[in-house]
Amino acid sequence: MAEMNPESKEMSPKSVTGETPTFDTIGGNSEGNNYGDVAAMDSATSLGHSISATNVVDFDKMHGGDAAPASASATATEAVTSIAGSKDDTCLNVSPASPYEDNDAFTNLCASSNNAKVLFATDEWFATADNLLNDSIAPQFVDDLYCEQGKVMDGWETRRRREAGHDWCIIQLASADTAPPNGVIHTIEIDTAHFTGNHVPSISIEILDINTKPQQRMDLISKLPHAMERLVLHDGRGIQGTGMTPTEVEQAEHAVQQLQWQSLLPKTPLQPGFESTRMHRFQIPTANGQHRQWTSGTYIRVNYYPDGGVARLRIWGTSATDDNDAGIYKRPLYMPITTGPICTVVPHSDNHGDDEDDDSTPSRLSYDLPELSSLTLGGAGIACSNKHYGEPWRLLQPTLGKDMGDGWETARHPQRPSVLQKHPVTHFIDSPLMDWSILKLGTPAAAGVARIILDTKHFRGNYPESVVLEGCCDVDAHLPSDDVEWFSLIPRVRMSPDAEHVFERSLGQIENSVKQVSHVRLSIYPDGGVSRVRIYG
Repeated sequence: MAEMNPESKEMSPKSVTGETPTFDTIGGNSEGNNYGDVAAMDSATSLGHSISATNVVDFDKMHGGDAAPASASATATEAVTSIAGSKDDTCLNVSPASPYEDNDAFTNLCASSNNAKVLFATDEWFATADNLLNDSIAPQFVDDLYCEQGKVMDGWETRRRREAGHDWCIIQLASADTAPPNGVIHTIEIDTAHFTGNHVPSISIEILDINTKPQQRMDLISKLPHAMERLVLHDGRGIQGTGMTPTEVEQAEHAVQQLQWQSLLPKTPLQPGFESTRMHRFQIPTANGQHRQWTSGTYIRVNYYPDGGVARLRIWGTSATDDNDAGIYKRPLYMPITTGPICTVVPHSDNHGDDEDDDSTPSRLSYDLPELSSLTLGGAGIACSNKHYGEPWRLLQPTLGKDMGDGWETARHPQRPSVLQKHPVTHFIDSPLMDWSILKLGTPAAAGVARIILDTKHFRGNYPESVVLEGCCDVDAHLPSDDVEWFSLIPRVRMSPDAEHVFERSLGQIENSVKQVSHVRLSIYPDGGVSRVRIYG
């Protein structure tokens, strides 16, 4: 993966003050990080920055932090749990409060409480990568607490690297239902708390936005070694004392290289986790000085150069839209019937259920013949078998349905089968249950019916399985007599959700299309709702 030049003016991370961050170092400079002699110093005033006496006293122990004693007595998870909320045995190391933490305008996109999860990490020997996402407690530290792997540390700490390359992990950012959709990533906070002799020297972060590309997301997860196991069996948590083999790392690298990652934070030096140097805060600039307009994204790649530990990672974002559904992937609506020889099917929404421009649907476009069934011409809903959720006259309105309540909808049949079966020949639901409504045309179709539109707009979870439309001619009657002859206009046909189903005489899609029609009878199987019925002639 190409690495952006850390010295590029456009992408240089900015501190809160807007200047390129600089740091005091311990016993040396930022190039060498030569602070191995600190333990021999007599006092905090000898250091190049302010540090608590506790830090200095404990540095001998912390400096060898990843060495395991012979008698390991705890796991890191048990240790962090046991010391949370208790400060008696912990090293005194307090960071200033984040200006974003109590600001409702910002959300931590990298927080486990917002469903952020780690998908993959090259190494989790000393401490697992999911600790980076822990926003419930501050990083904990007990100077003499060890486990089987070594010094107990609260963060993501990898082994001292002995293979080619560097350590890295993939984090799935906060889900769109708990974080601002299509938001702006404003600031990155990296906390190296307590990682004093074992912190990561440099770090970079890349971002990938494939939120609306579910197949790419599934492909990535399936190709990252053990990612599916981690998500399904361990809820995104790693297993301490484990690491990927060089072959597995190579496989993961190949998978991520197939996608278009962009640099969010270029390679940037980090300072050790003493009280005065632990917190690193970077605003994300652009060339024109404005914050880069990242969406909340889908994944980030955190690169350690080459190894070591970081306690916490926070990515603060603000919302850029009021659409709470933006960025949420919705499975496509199942469309039992689509455009073909039976009819033309025009969805009101895209295949994810988001509304499209209804001005382009057939009923909104001009047509040579009038809509004879319209209320404006005197059309009427005459009778129906059930009107629990809506009356038949609503079917004849000239406008599009405004919501699911603006149509004819029946109750669910209480006698419906416990388990539905399909007829082996017709492939319709094998049940005699149905509902019906009779509609009177405003003007009889003296020359027959030229076009029919059956509209299920808004009926996405309760559209009929199938419908039948029949006609009759009883011009002088309000309600056709019992002995009137009903004839087929549309034989039983499947319906799709939230769509206009257009039947054209010119395409041979309407039966008995030249017969005179004064009334139509719509039968729905077994129940459900329809928004509009439009008869043209």
